[in-house]
Amino acid sequence: MQEEINKHTKKIYKAMKNQKHTLSEKVKEIIIEIFIIVFAVSLSIWLHSWSEHRHEQKEANKFLKELKEDLSADIKLLEENKNTATMLNNNYKFMLSLKKNKVNDSLIGPHTTFSLLGTSFNIGRYEGFKSSGKIGTIEDDKLKNKILSYYQQTIPNLISSVNFINAEQLKILDIDAGSLALYDVYTTQKMQSKYSNLQFNTNSLIAVYEEAIKQVNEIITESKTEK
Repeated sequence: MQEEINKHTKKIYKAMKNQKHTLSEKVKEIIIEIFIIVFAVSLSIWLHSWSEHRHEQKEANKFLKELKEDLSADIKLLEENKNTATMLNNNYKFMLSLKKNKVNDSLIGPHTTFSLLGTSFNIGRYEGFKSSGKIGTIEDDKLKNKILSYYQQTIPNLISSVNFINAEQLKILDIDAGSLALYDVYTTQKMQSKYSNLQFNTNSLIAVYEEAIKQVNEIITESKTEK
């Protein structure tokens, strides 16, 4: 490209120095050469931009295709966690009902077990794409905003809620009941307060899981890649 510009620049210079041509002829030749230079430069810029945009879209499409795999794995974790949270919540409800209904310890035992919820979401690919400044290459703004919302808001909120619930469960497990009957242990004001707190937060968490699953399914459905 630079050679072409130099070539036509020399022609302009020669046209200006040409004593055989009239002023109008010189102006005409100069205008033609300038037009050629401007056209060549504009075409080069357009081709470069087109090539760069095409490359960006290939990368974006590759990212979206691979992101579907991560999200499919996330859905499994979300579904498992939601089911576990529902099971835990049923246990919490049972424990809170003890104040009104006295039952044998043998019936209480199965409801005293806890399960720690997982937070191993697949965020590496997203973080890498975002840190490279390429999120903006996703042209579908609606899809892009859903991806950002899931990774920047939903996942951090889930992790925060899960960590809190896991920590509260572990605190209950650390309580030394000594020789007290299970009914006496779990009907104390302290225990009932802890279970009430757990139930409230777990109810909220289940709703967040449902919303997260909905988000992920929408992202997978709306992700379109070049074939």
